[in-house]
Amino acid sequence: MIHLLFILLAFLLINSFPAPPMAQAKSLPIVRIGVVYDGPHSDLGLGKFIRQGTIQKEILSLTQGEFTVKFPKKFQIHGSWSAKKVDRALTALLKQPDVDMILTLGILGTNAALQRKGFSKPVIAPFVIDASLQGVPLTKGKNRIPNLTYLTSFKSFERDLQAFLEIVSFKHLALIEDAAIPEAIPQVLEKIQRAAKANDIVIHPIRVTDSIDPLWEQLPQETDAVFVVPLFRLSSKAFDSMVQGLIERGLPSFSLTGRSEVERGLFASLSPETDSIRAARRIALNVHRILLGELPEDLPVTISEGEDLTINMATARAINVWPSFRILTEATLLNEETTGIKRKLSLYGVVREAAHVNLDLAVADRQVAAGIGSVQNARSALLPQISIGSSANLIDQDRAQGSFGNNPEKAAFAQGSFQQLLYSDKAWTNYTVEQRNQDSRTADRRQVELDVTQEAALAYLQVLQTKTIESIQKENLKLTRSNLELARIREQVGAASRDEVFRWESEIASGRIDVLNAQASRQQAAVSLNRTLFRPLEELFETTEAGLEDPILFQDVERLFIYVNNPRNFQVFRDFQVREGLRAAPELHSLQARISAQKRILLNAQRGFWAPDLNLESDVSQRMAQAGSGQSTPTGGLAQDRTTWNLQLGLTFPLFSGGAKDGTQTQALETLRQLQLEQKATVGRIEERIRTSNLEAGASSATIRLSREASHAAQQNLELVRDQYSRGAVDIIKLLDSQNAALTANLNAANAVYEFLIDIINIHRATGSFPFFDSPQELNSWHQRLETYFQEQGINTNSEIVRSPFK
Repeated sequence: MIHLLFILLAFLLINSFPAPPMAQAKSLPIVRIGVVYDGPHSDLGLGKFIRQGTIQKEILSLTQGEFTVKFPKKFQIHGSWSAKKVDRALTALLKQPDVDMILTLGILGTNAALQRKGFSKPVIAPFVIDASLQGVPLTKGKNRIPNLTYLTSFKSFERDLQAFLEIVSFKHLALIEDAAIPEAIPQVLEKIQRAAKANDIVIHPIRVTDSIDPLWEQLPQETDAVFVVPLFRLSSKAFDSMVQGLIERGLPSFSLTGRSEVERGLFASLSPETDSIRAARRIALNVHRILLGELPEDLPVTISEGEDLTINMATARAINVWPSFRILTEATLLNEETTGIKRKLSLYGVVREAAHVNLDLAVADRQVAAGIGSVQNARSALLPQISIGSSANLIDQDRAQGSFGNNPEKAAFAQGSFQQLLYSDKAWTNYTVEQRNQDSRTADRRQVELDVTQEAALAYLQVLQTKTIESIQKENLKLTRSNLELARIREQVGAASRDEVFRWESEIASGRIDVLNAQASRQQAAVSLNRTLFRPLEELFETTEAGLEDPILFQDVERLFIYVNNPRNFQVFRDFQVREGLRAAPELHSLQARISAQKRILLNAQRGFWAPDLNLESDVSQRMAQAGSGQSTPTGGLAQDRTTWNLQLGLTFPLFSGGAKDGTQTQALETLRQLQLEQKATVGRIEERIRTSNLEAGASSATIRLSREASHAAQQNLELVRDQYSRGAVDIIKLLDSQNAALTANLNAANAVYEFLIDIINIHRATGSFPFFDSPQELNSWHQRLETYFQEQGINTNSEIVRSPFK
């Protein structure tokens, strides 16, 4: 009892004390971040990015659970697009004790921060537009100002201007800029004029705010090109109006901002599509690292942006400005397809069109049509031959008087004749042979149709394949250009020497050659396809991609793979394909018709030794009129008969022909043997073609998945090595090897798909049947025959489950 009381007392004492601090809810450190805005931003480009609060959202997401980050509204100050007001806002936040960190969201704020020598609290200034122009403090890749970190891609106005001049030549350039920029960065005008002098051009600065009306008033008449820098206050509607005005004036334009403005109608840009999420996450990461104790000045300040020359071809056509082939090889072309192209081709449409317009097939059609006449001509010899005619005779008077009325001096006659071949083995042979020859011509026409279908399908796939290869080569060239920018950044921060830049410039030249070759291959493939379709050889057309899910090529894909999912099934499937192919092969049908004809020729040669020709002939002639001497007169009160006729039954038999009968029989026999041997050889060739095309398709189908895996792995390795290269962890050789490996893997992955599609087309040609022309009933019948054949071989496929090799 005492023991129980002691335990109870101890329990009460323990629970009477408050819980230790560790057992209580842990409170997170509170961080207040002040924000300096240049001013109210528009809904376009960088302004839209800032207005949406993307950076703040990323900071809150990354620091969640470790810090309570707040953006007090009273510490979010707008500078009203005044450099002085922005600088005063920055000073106010620096003096504010309740602000732990400052974020400058704008070019004016960033520039104001870069002009100071140090800060009492961390300042993040992420919007450096031109590192050299703004005098970015950087020594060996590190920031020199305490408590400051920023982001720069080392872009420069000179590089963009040079790129613009490479695309189009001009002498008078209008530079459209926000009026706040020269106020905040006065040295911009000096640098612009130095660039103008270096390139022997004249630059006319034009300042705008939130309206484009001053633009048209200030635009010099001699302007032949326009350079557009970020216009932070211009609304999207006003921007689009500006773009349309430049197009109407035929002025090529260049965007410093990047691809987004080219998509809206500006002519070109060197900057890639802005990766706002990536930039926001980089800023958020810097905030997080500072909160964890790292010094702002120790954080990396470079961000790789690279170059991506983008050209809007719709704008190029509208202003009639055409970049050179050298430029087009490495540029990303928007709206490349000419608008208004009515021809849009698909694999199914191409083969159907080829069946109607191909000239080789038209020739075969004419041969079949001419063969119908040949059969009719051969048949005509077996039918009655009836003819009528008339004649007029004039003879000398003496002879007429001596003819006793049988041959008057002047006479007109009407004649008629009838012939019927009662029996002729040669005529029947000729008719039978022409019928078999017509069967052969029809089979030959079917062979041409299959060949044309194969040619058209392969030509279309070749167009798609060369377009894909061209795209891959362009992407590789773009990556090389981006790597060149990395090398330049590495050189500027002292992590690499000039030779790396020269090496990447050499790689760019090689990449351009590869792109040019790829473009030539694509254009040649298009010409070949147009020839097959009997179109103007350089007529433009759009294409529809053909892939592994194409319902025309792959009817009931999963169902088909059951029959080829293992070596035994695949062997039986090839045997079935051989049986089907031999039965459908027009080459064998043609040869069989010719063999039948030759057998009839041989039979006729054998009968020639004893079979006669039996013929019935009849003629009738009527004297219709007479005049002059020698006319017939009635004799004994009777008029002379003016009608004559005859009926003749003839039997002919060549008794001796100098050995021609033996020669004819020998020739017919040997020709028959020749055709029979040719038939056996053709059977072997067709079977070989069917089996090899199936084996090739089997190998290429497996290659698709493997090549995709290799491409994915090579791409991941490239991204890893490229990141290491940007941080100076690996040298240029390793990055070059990784990029070449990724290029090869990407090309192999693309080629694997098209090689498989080509193999499928070859299988259809080998088996003499294309699904383009088969009805659903014919396709179902084929599947039923396939299933029956497998059952005859003792294989039940209903219980088998197979996964597509492409997945």
